[in-house]
Amino acid sequence: MIIGVTSLGDRIYVVCTCSNVIAVFTSHQPFRRLQDIVVHGLLYATDIAASASTSCLYVPDLPSHSVWRVNVDSGAVVQWLSGVPAIAVSVTSEDRIVLLVTIDYQRDDDGRLTWRGEVHVCSPEAVTEAIVKLSPYITSPCSVVMTTRKTFVVSHGFLKHEMHRVCEVDMTGRVLKSFGSTPGNGVGQLHIPVCVSLDDKERVIVADFRNHRVLLLNKQLTSPRVLATWRPQSDDDTRGPRTVHYDSHTGSLLVGLRRGHIDIYKLN
Repeated sequence: MIIGVTSLGDRIYVVCTCSNVIAVFTSHQPFRRLQDIVVHGLLYATDIAASASTSCLYVPDLPSHSVWRVNVDSGAVVQWLSGVPAIAVSVTSEDRIVLLVTIDYQRDDDGRLTWRGEVHVCSPEAVTEAIVKLSPYITSPCSVVMTTRKTFVVSHGFLKHEMHRVCEVDMTGRVLKSFGSTPGNGVGQLHIPVCVSLDDKERVIVADFRNHRVLLLNKQLTSPRVLATWRPQSDDDTRGPRTVHYDSHTGSLLVGLRRGHIDIYKLN
């Protein structure tokens, strides 16, 4: 299953579950696969993000509580950060690495896993510049991106949790606005919003996993528009989008699907 996708220059980089390999593809037709990058020591990638200014990839590794950094120019691979159980990563235009860090894992009697989250903002030198504690009402956060307004867009809600939303929070963790409610497939609902990305206008792109669709929200987190949908073949078919990444250089939207390939769209 594809768990993360990003782009850097004329390359697309993909990570999958249970693999220490970063797959590399050209970002133009016919999308040739190039030599993989093997990260020795990587146990279970949960996301990937790229910094254009440093030509580095960042890959959180939840089981080892570390974040790996790969310099695609030099080939250098280092354990960039340790002791941090990050589940998601994004990089700002100012080259700040934004991590969604999981805390307080719990499993209820039904086997349902729940966790809380913090947002850590780090410099390229691995110095933690800010820690934002998310509200306990943001249950099981999955993804985070930072806006130019110094706020954070966080998606949350997993399996049978009561609320599945996309929220904007400030540096204190206060929720400024949100989209979503109880899980469902209605106009104002989400069902496992597993990943978010921002376009050039800072509109919010949401991988609405269980609804097999990608949504576009405006900066106010309103006016949802369906960008793409996938038709399930059965009730158990979860072929929907697992990860999304907007490439600001090309205006392309990369959608990593659970079934193992990437769809590419031009975003208007």
